Amino acid sequence: MNRPVFLILFLICFQSFGQESGKEYQLLWEVKATKGSKKTSYIFGSMHSNDPRLFHFPDSLYTAFTKVEAVVLETDVTQIYDEYDVRLNLFNFDLFDKKRSFASSKKATQTVYGSEDGRPQFLDAYFQQTGYCGGKLFYQLETVQDQLKLAENPELFNTRTAINGLFFTKEAFIQTYLNGDIASLTNMLKAQFKSSPEAYDELITKRNQTMAKGLDTLMRKKSVFCAIGSGHLYGSDGVLQLLRQKGFQVRAVKASYDNTTTAEKKLMLSWRNYSITDEENSFRMTFGGKPIQLEDANKKHYIYQELGQGNTFELIIHESADYLDDNRYHFVENELAKTKESTLDAGAQMIEGLVFDPIKGYQWKRFIQFGEVCYELICYGGNKFMHSDRSGKFFQKFEILTEKE
Repeated sequence: MNRPVFLILFLICFQSFGQESGKEYQLLWEVKATKGSKKTSYIFGSMHSNDPRLFHFPDSLYTAFTKVEAVVLETDVTQIYDEYDVRLNLFNFDLFDKKRSFASSKKATQTVYGSEDGRPQFLDAYFQQTGYCGGKLFYQLETVQDQLKLAENPELFNTRTAINGLFFTKEAFIQTYLNGDIASLTNMLKAQFKSSPEAYDELITKRNQTMAKGLDTLMRKKSVFCAIGSGHLYGSDGVLQLLRQKGFQVRAVKASYDNTTTAEKKLMLSWRNYSITDEENSFRMTFGGKPIQLEDANKKHYIYQELGQGNTFELIIHESADYLDDNRYHFVENELAKTKESTLDAGAQMIEGLVFDPIKGYQWKRFIQFGEVCYELICYGGNKFMHSDRSGKFFQKFEILTEKE
């Protein structure tokens, strides 16, 4: 797996702004049509990172998110599941051959969107998955293919290389973002591209027009919560002004923080699991969010990824009575990784342990053979993940259904 080229676009806003304090919070905006639809929508300026500080939302965000019908992002980030590896510095592959505790290494793996020390999903993906878990609809404003075309444009990347030395620190941008100062963010972004206005036009201005057009259509039909990069909001060519020109009333929503947990916050925080019940294949499985599903003639495959921390969770259903026996000798065997076998309550045979994939690295696996079907559960991630008990917790979320429900 290779790191996706288009993901680099997400990081442009991540490293390119300075700090200007004292501005009013301007990340959350209420949007209403002046004619026709009376639905209320919201636009939130996002940052494509899993830094924990970004998730300290004002109470008004929880209220806005819980009452809308749909979530809208720049693109559908689940489309990159199983396509790319967002881990940047993988754990030491020799670690599992040494006679020492798994917990001896504390170093977090770095990812495209942060590190294992951050939240499981980066901010945009968090909103998408929370919406799925809360039963909300989802729409994208751009396709992955749209972003790939931009990322593969050599002129834009030459420009990015030329201005690389002007980048401000990540911490400076985070502080400006936490202040909610979208004016400073946009001004710094324009300064970065001052010598290459054509690059700014392609990466920001034209995309703003595309996003505003899509939101115009969506918000006249449904109430939505839209999270897009904060660099797209401000200015005469920003999404907010473009929506005003299309006949919408747009106002900033004041940020307030209550010491108590509001009902809306409690509700939104409860949307953290996504269960799949398959009576035909006699199982129920709970993921941390909505997985994608792949299927062919001989197997059904579910994949869910935590893009912020770089962890992957999979379930594969094989129509084979011999699949467990055919794979029982593929496990790594040493003092640290001992294969376990047992018989489950439903009479199914189970075996689990550590395997090595030449492309994806070390993975924890559990095979459950139940009659003519074998369930293969797989999880893997960064250094901290592989040394944790999260594989066991993931495996325990699988349930065989012995009766039709």
